[in-house]
Amino acid sequence: MKQKALVQRKRLEKDKYPMNPGYFVLQAVILISQLATGDRKVPTVQGKRTKSICGYDKCPVEKPGVINVHIVPHSHDDVGWLKTVDQYYYGSNNSIQAAAVQYIYDTVIVELLKDSRRRFVAVEVAFFWRWWKEQTKAIKTAVKRLVDNGQLEFVGAGWCMNDEATAYYTDIIDQMTIGLKFINDTFGECARPKTVWQIDPFGHSKEQAALFALMDFDGLFLGRIDYQDKTNRKYSKTMEMIWEAGHPGDRTSLFTGILYNNYSPPPGFCFDSYCSDQPIVDDPHSPEYNVKTRVADFIKYVNEAASAYATNNILITMGNDFNYQFAISWYKNLDKLIRYVNKGTSRSGVYAFYSTPGCYLNSLSKANKEWPIKEDDFFPYASDPHAYWTGYFTSRPSFKGNIRSTSGLLQACKQMSAIFSHKSGPSNPLVLLERAEAVAQHHDAVTGTAKQHVTDDYVRRLHEGASSCYHSIAKIYSRILPQEDSTQPVHFRHCHYLNVSQCQITEHEGRFVVNIYNQLSMEESLYIRLPIRGKSYVVLNQEGEEVLSQIVPLGPGVRFIPGRNSTATSDLVFLAERLPALGFRSYYIMESKTVLRKNKAGAQKSSSKFTRVGKYSEDVSINNERISAKFDGETGKLHEIVIDGVAVTLSHSFLYYKGMSGNNSRFKFRASGAYIFRPNGTDADQISEVVKLNVYTGPLVSEVHQVFSPWLTQVVRLYKGAPYLEFDWICGPIPIRDGVGKEVVSRFTTDLHSKSIFFTDSNGRQIVKRKRDFRPTWKLNVTEPTSGNYYPLNSFMYIGDSFGRRIGVVVDRAEGGTSLRDGELELMIHRRLLFDDAFGVGEALNETEFGEGLVVRGTNYLIGNFSSGGTISQHYRQLALKVSKKPVLSFAKTSLSFSQWKTKYKFEFAGLKRSLPANVNLLTFEPWETGKILLRLEHIYQEGEHPSLSKEVTVSLEDLFTTFSIVSMRELNLAGGEIHDRMAWNGMKHEKTHLRKHDYLEVNLKPMEIRTFLLTVEEKI
Repeated sequence: MKQKALVQRKRLEKDKYPMNPGYFVLQAVILISQLATGDRKVPTVQGKRTKSICGYDKCPVEKPGVINVHIVPHSHDDVGWLKTVDQYYYGSNNSIQAAAVQYIYDTVIVELLKDSRRRFVAVEVAFFWRWWKEQTKAIKTAVKRLVDNGQLEFVGAGWCMNDEATAYYTDIIDQMTIGLKFINDTFGECARPKTVWQIDPFGHSKEQAALFALMDFDGLFLGRIDYQDKTNRKYSKTMEMIWEAGHPGDRTSLFTGILYNNYSPPPGFCFDSYCSDQPIVDDPHSPEYNVKTRVADFIKYVNEAASAYATNNILITMGNDFNYQFAISWYKNLDKLIRYVNKGTSRSGVYAFYSTPGCYLNSLSKANKEWPIKEDDFFPYASDPHAYWTGYFTSRPSFKGNIRSTSGLLQACKQMSAIFSHKSGPSNPLVLLERAEAVAQHHDAVTGTAKQHVTDDYVRRLHEGASSCYHSIAKIYSRILPQEDSTQPVHFRHCHYLNVSQCQITEHEGRFVVNIYNQLSMEESLYIRLPIRGKSYVVLNQEGEEVLSQIVPLGPGVRFIPGRNSTATSDLVFLAERLPALGFRSYYIMESKTVLRKNKAGAQKSSSKFTRVGKYSEDVSINNERISAKFDGETGKLHEIVIDGVAVTLSHSFLYYKGMSGNNSRFKFRASGAYIFRPNGTDADQISEVVKLNVYTGPLVSEVHQVFSPWLTQVVRLYKGAPYLEFDWICGPIPIRDGVGKEVVSRFTTDLHSKSIFFTDSNGRQIVKRKRDFRPTWKLNVTEPTSGNYYPLNSFMYIGDSFGRRIGVVVDRAEGGTSLRDGELELMIHRRLLFDDAFGVGEALNETEFGEGLVVRGTNYLIGNFSSGGTISQHYRQLALKVSKKPVLSFAKTSLSFSQWKTKYKFEFAGLKRSLPANVNLLTFEPWETGKILLRLEHIYQEGEHPSLSKEVTVSLEDLFTTFSIVSMRELNLAGGEIHDRMAWNGMKHEKTHLRKHDYLEVNLKPMEIRTFLLTVEEKI
């Protein structure tokens, strides 16, 4: 044995890797275990891995006729919250929280190697990936053995544990994909997660569950649900269910379980180094001996928990936030607990063992039980009568807008990279933004519930990722734009601050070119707005024809946004017509003293300002071909809208709720904070009864500029031909000198009799029916009538009446929304509060920037259809798609004339040879591996939502792409993994989707269906 240890040590000395303290601890444990016990079962570091059974086949065997207690060791590791991602990983800034994820894995791995019965659950791949890349080959080999043996189980395995209320479905899919791809590439099939562990998000959505089902997960476990719902479920033993999360027959049913104690250990059984609970002392001669009382307390808790579940299996979580940094204290005590509980199984009827969520799910599947069905979602979430977690739907609205805009940029960069380079891997310039966007989906990131310095770090990551992405686009343009005989390089730049109407090139250059990339999979015409300071401009298209343009003054609040460094006073507006699908077109723009010009056909074009300015004592209107919006001349507020000749009374106002103050010592003293929305009173206060009003009209756009107060302004905008009315608002700094926090809402009031019913989206996809003061699965005790009726919006909400009239609002970021009275639509747009709500963040939601309260700019879009039996879904779906996939603008200054520029550079490019159908979205188009592209196609309509667009559709990929040909294609699950048959449950509909047999380049899509394919491609010559 000594000789074996000596040989192994010499081999280890040859391992040329950086020193790692965990490495030497690991070696010591292995060698000591082998020398002292001769235990051949302890995994050795060297040697080949043998292929063996894994997954469910590695689960422990439960005992019949007793309560089987699945003890699940886990650590919940927030990817940023009170500390930044880096601070959490390395353990710095421990004055805030003693947490260091690197030590969790260092010590857990050592403990797992000591005993093959021990288990641990790993969730957040953002942390595990970072730890993994620091390890030696020897440690990696040992960890792979633990994975194969089922001791280390990955659950969920997204880059983070994403939020389910404020995360957009595209971003959810992306963050899950990069996490699962890393696990699959690193460990193979034995590591494939079978379950999802969503134990900390503050409410759960139907679409999230549907997406998990499409990723081939067998089950989902939740920690937080409404306290009233949970009480009812415990009593009725319906803590576990089949969640019909999508539509019948579309593979979106998912077994779902609610954990008994959220995700904490039983009271008194926390064995972490910072816990004060008593360890298990099993020396009968010690005065501290406590085995009998500790076992009795545990069995009492087990029986209490078991009474809420329908089988003789229960799951007990043993862990909490950032637990297991000193893993030996957990495992040593759990070993004892299991040993002494099982000694008395014959008397107590309780049998305990180490387990995992996957193994627990496997035990439930053997019960062959009929499970209850759930069809609604888990929103809103309340943890007590006065703590409705609906404030975070809106918290940090500027950050939420940043996440949504960088999400669109990421999709565009993926597309362009796939079209022009097909590169993937760590050197891929998309990686920075891809990972930053994934981290931003964490349930304390996009939610706006992290500390300010952590949010600043999230913003830093997004900015660095966006800069890398923009640099990649500029490199692509420099390569593909020059004509074949041109050797002169072209340098395109990007304006990061167009959201505050700031762009150095458009403001200061007399001549420049703007490249407009259309990331939609259909040819599209889009209005472009560029900040300028000149008085007259000429916009030329690829043919040298002048494009109709209009100059409009900036909105009344834009020029005073803190931190804005711009000389622009106006926006130059023009219509970029028929932009190619997945392609771009250039426009040549120059400042000019010429007011009127003619194109080649002799039609008069205009580049000058066509406006009318004034204050009115009579009603005023702005109109286009479909819509007329009327404003009261005295109050300055909208009071009627006419769509397709049908008028509806519609008023719009900004109001604010006074945030409840409190010390949180009791439920009734709960304060409104980052998580909680709790207004002091049931109605909101008007910000202004009378609004200052200016009107600007012209050939392309008409605008009403409104000033509600010095800190709240709005532009109501109507473009030529648009089926929607645009509300461009600027809110802040919200005043707090009166000592009152405020929560600002935008409220639309109509004469529609909506009968307490309204509809919201779910993560930007499904439409979910809501009813005021009502929950479908239990009788609601209304304790907070305002916040208890708020729901998350990622894309859209609407109301309707029995006459078939519909009106709704599309949002440009996550917001909270409701309909508190019939005919009303209310959206919360900004929050500034002075008290913490005592749910951990430890800060009031009082954002400041540039020494002032935060100023936020956003846009809501009003859409309606007032015809009998009409539908707004066509306009809503198409507009929501455009809002999420805005064009990417790139700018180049030039001294060349138009003709010189056209001689040297191309003006347009199309990535697709033809547009996809109007009901199909090219959801994902990105490099996957060398010579391979990941493609996702999505049907964007629900069944029955539209008379024609809700029907099944077939998309042909034959000769579709301009830069490559498809050599072969293979269907994958939604997360980009191999398709697997999921666990079957009684009563669960299950339908497997396959590629059509008759022609593999044709893809059939059912309503709301997403299908994923891996394309092997060959560049066209």
